[in-house]
Amino acid sequence: MDFLMSTVEKEMNSKIKNVYPIGSGATASCYCIEIFDYPFKIVVKTSPHYRLMLEEMKMNNFIRERVHFKIPETYFIAKNDDISYLGMEYIEGVSGRVLRLNQVKDKKHLADNILKCFTDIQSVKYNKFGSYENPTYSTWKEYYWDFFCVIYDFASEKYNSGELDKKTIKALNYIKNNFDEIFSDISNEAVLSHGDFWTPNMIFDTEKSEIAGVVDPFNTRFVEPEYELFCLTLGLGQKLKLYKKYKKQFNVSKYCDLKVELYALCNEIDWWMNLGEIDTIGYIKMRAKRLIRQMKKHKLKR
Repeated sequence: MDFLMSTVEKEMNSKIKNVYPIGSGATASCYCIEIFDYPFKIVVKTSPHYRLMLEEMKMNNFIRERVHFKIPETYFIAKNDDISYLGMEYIEGVSGRVLRLNQVKDKKHLADNILKCFTDIQSVKYNKFGSYENPTYSTWKEYYWDFFCVIYDFASEKYNSGELDKKTIKALNYIKNNFDEIFSDISNEAVLSHGDFWTPNMIFDTEKSEIAGVVDPFNTRFVEPEYELFCLTLGLGQKLKLYKKYKKQFNVSKYCDLKVELYALCNEIDWWMNLGEIDTIGYIKMRAKRLIRQMKKHKLKR
């Protein structure tokens, strides 16, 4: 805490007035820090994962310059021993981690606003697929095959060590055996993704029933347009029926429902690979079961 306070005073050139915790997640804890000078309030995120924090800062800055909704400005990043500190703009509102729908005045407007922000980030396009910093793949299929192979090898190791169940490996084998078919109808249009665009990573203005800001990007990439739809099926997005609303507004591919499960499953395993540990094995199993059901529905090879 002493290093946190001294770092803020140095980086913001202001004395601290107050410090209080505002939340924590799988990889980090967040503090609101009130200071005596502009901007008067900041958020500092603390984590043992310096590489992820540095990448978050870079992704925040990249997205912030290109979209029309609020992404927090980043002020500094620092490190002391094994803990890193990311200073960011404070955004007034209610975190999607604690928001309840009865706090929202206009649920329809909120759903429409979330989808508007989702399509806003997808309006940022490029002529290649891959990492936001250096997309080099001519097709999404080519990019995702390389990504999937890394996920598959990691999951196989976890299965062999007894950390992953047989059904999940079965689901991944189904993907491998049907990859060419599943990715045969993919848009050639590469769009920007936040990477973790689900409601717990949003801050809401409950009076306006709108997003006040979006935080915590992960694996920001140029992707096919249906890639990040799985995020709309989670959190309050499920209660607001965001995925169903999206499908009513836009034409989707034959395997869209299947890809939602595929991308959700592989994304979570990738998160595990990045962290080195995870507490969402139940979620991984659930997505694997749903993926297998989609494979059966489409009568793909099993």
